[in-house]
Amino acid sequence: MTQPVVDVAVGVLIREDGRMLLGSRPQGKPYAGYWEFPGGKMEPGETVHDALKRELDEELGITLRRSVPWFVTEHRYEHAHVRLHFRRSKDFTGEPVAKEGQEFGYFSASERTPGLLLPVDLAIVARAELPDVFEERADQTVLSTAALRATVVRDRDARYVGARAETFDDVMKARAMDFDFVIVPKAAFEECVRGGEALLPVYVEGVPAAELDRWQEAGAHGVKP
Repeated sequence: MTQPVVDVAVGVLIREDGRMLLGSRPQGKPYAGYWEFPGGKMEPGETVHDALKRELDEELGITLRRSVPWFVTEHRYEHAHVRLHFRRSKDFTGEPVAKEGQEFGYFSASERTPGLLLPVDLAIVARAELPDVFEERADQTVLSTAALRATVVRDRDARYVGARAETFDDVMKARAMDFDFVIVPKAAFEECVRGGEALLPVYVEGVPAAELDRWQEAGAHGVKP
């Protein structure tokens, strides 16, 4: 029997020091004790931001002011098929309150949580440290569009692997290959996202850093001047 898809709003809340909020799943729920990003199921008619704002207030006592779309992915658990709508925010107030006996903390990607992370969140933690303005880095590999279309990369020595993309099909292939980001021309941005949500973190090429906020509101991870 096919499982219905459950839409879930997920928050990547980042403090000024770059650490992200993670918490444990409470007892009595599937994967109790595992750690994850905070969030919850979307209610009918809610936007992703509104659902995340409600969940953070109800579950943790955190007030979310602003968030921007990051990317959406799906994952099948034994108990559910979920569509995870990730949003990032640096604009929130309040310290998390453990209303259901959870543990919480702020962590960098290199720090270990007290318990295991949910499998779907392992790659997400690392991606959250990608800079908003693209940087050439020694710990990343970027494939050309032609290489993406012709090659399956099996060796992931680099911390981050990305590719240039020009179409939605390119982005689909990059996601299937478990890449961490794509770089798209400004003119191809709308083609490479759906409804303001990307399938992977997207850098928009040829855009100055001064326009970062505008493009993040539209669903980009960042810009590549």
